[in-house]
Amino acid sequence: MAASKVKGVRGFMGEEALVREDAINKIRETYKLFGFEPVETPALEPLSLFTGKSGKEIEEQLYLLEDKKGEKLALRPEHTISKFKIIADNKSIMKPFKTYSIGNVWRYENPSSTHFREFTQCDIDIYYAKDIAYDAEIIACLDFALKRLGISAYKIHLNNRKILNKLLQDVAVPVESAMQVLREMDKIDKAGMDTVIGRISALIGAEKAAAIKDYMDGKLKIGGEGAEELNGLIRYLKAYKIDNFVVDNALVRGLDYYDGNVFEFVSEFAKASIASGGRYNKLGEKLSVVIPMVGGSIGFDRVVSEMIASTAEKVFAGRYCVISIGADEKAIEVASKLRNEGMACELLMGVFLSKALDYCNAKKIRYAVMVGKKEVENAEVTLRDLQLSSDRRVKESEL
Repeated sequence: MAASKVKGVRGFMGEEALVREDAINKIRETYKLFGFEPVETPALEPLSLFTGKSGKEIEEQLYLLEDKKGEKLALRPEHTISKFKIIADNKSIMKPFKTYSIGNVWRYENPSSTHFREFTQCDIDIYYAKDIAYDAEIIACLDFALKRLGISAYKIHLNNRKILNKLLQDVAVPVESAMQVLREMDKIDKAGMDTVIGRISALIGAEKAAAIKDYMDGKLKIGGEGAEELNGLIRYLKAYKIDNFVVDNALVRGLDYYDGNVFEFVSEFAKASIASGGRYNKLGEKLSVVIPMVGGSIGFDRVVSEMIASTAEKVFAGRYCVISIGADEKAIEVASKLRNEGMACELLMGVFLSKALDYCNAKKIRYAVMVGKKEVENAEVTLRDLQLSSDRRVKESEL
């Protein structure tokens, strides 16, 4: 069926779809292990909810719609602001409130092999969370989730936006140029130091840009409240036995509403961020409700790409396939027993044995359970290990 494809969106099937589903389940299980509760946000929101709150970069990427009555709407570009609105309107929640949201979001940006216009976010947030210990808990939860997904080759980059704000004050960067300077600093991994400093020089002059370069190079130290918060975060991370972190003076995080500790998990495999987040106490000021908050998110699509590259062949390895050789009723019974024991099991009937085994090999299913008339007579099944190319008879009661 020929049809035009919407740019930047994708569909999934087979191994990739199963890897994605498995990853979502493990992430959700991890979030629950840490005491986070689900909050579901609407896919459609009033446009006014995001304008002036999400930051210039996200606002420029909004998918805009208009309903039949002329109301201006937007597809959610993230969960954070929608979730904040739901929680701020609920006066009866226990505090602190630990929550997660998993679902698709939409941003109109240039698609690439790692960026899409529709993608999945797996967020966690803690509301009414004043203590820096909660910053560390967010990082610890994301770290736990990634390791459960089989991903451990990454460094956790840390910084604090108050340090960056104090840097801009100390260097006397004009207020109207401050946010653009931070946005340029945030591009250092893609554009390189020389390009970034050149752009900052054009904004605020070479002398001030040189001082900012000294800071990013580690030659200029900035103290104050931000440094204390960052040191506190490091202390708590050590309590969690997390030591694969590095203080990254160039780390900004692009969202305008971050105002404290920020972090990114940078994969050695992908050479890119696979999880990120930070503290955003002041977001509530834009929504007229001040709530101390910290949160983070797993870059789901990049994580899945890494999982597929390393583990896709294992997706079906624990699955069984019951093959009927003229004994459909017994095959159904055997498959049902396996499923009742929690074993993933396919069932093939009315298919030649050679074709059924080809099917199992193509899907990398390791175990074929063959049920024929002889097996029924002896209350047995034939178990074939397709990886070892070996058969053995097994009593049905012992399968």
